[in-house]
Amino acid sequence: MGLGKEETEEVHDYVTRVVFRYMLLFVLLYGAYVIMHGHLSPGGGFSGGMIIGLGLLLYILIFGQLWNDSFRQMIIDATIIFVGIGGILEVSKFLIPHEHGPIGVTGTLFSVGIISVANFGIGVLVASTIIAIYYMISEEA
Repeated sequence: MGLGKEETEEVHDYVTRVVFRYMLLFVLLYGAYVIMHGHLSPGGGFSGGMIIGLGLLLYILIFGQLWNDSFRQMIIDATIIFVGIGGILEVSKFLIPHEHGPIGVTGTLFSVGIISVANFGIGVLVASTIIAIYYMISEEA
């Protein structure tokens, strides 16, 4: 006796959900690591933001959109707010004079002062933009 088509799809869906539920934490941590260590190694705000944004997008695609339209609009509003926060953090490096900005010890995580904050702002901006684009496309369909 074999499993029917519907039963195999349910098993496959269950396995995908369980595996990705545990993998999502590592994907988000890796994205945060790439953002925070972008000035010491290859990577930075854009690539870390892509990792985080695509991890969240995979979460939405695997677990589905189980919310109503008012919650969807709230998600879009939150991503717009995060895009604004990311933009403000990115601009802040130009507003703080170089001689008054924080300077760290060479080779440490915060060795470049405000650039780490700018990398974080870029990461938030990119991740929020990916989610906002997905929601705007899904509203059209």
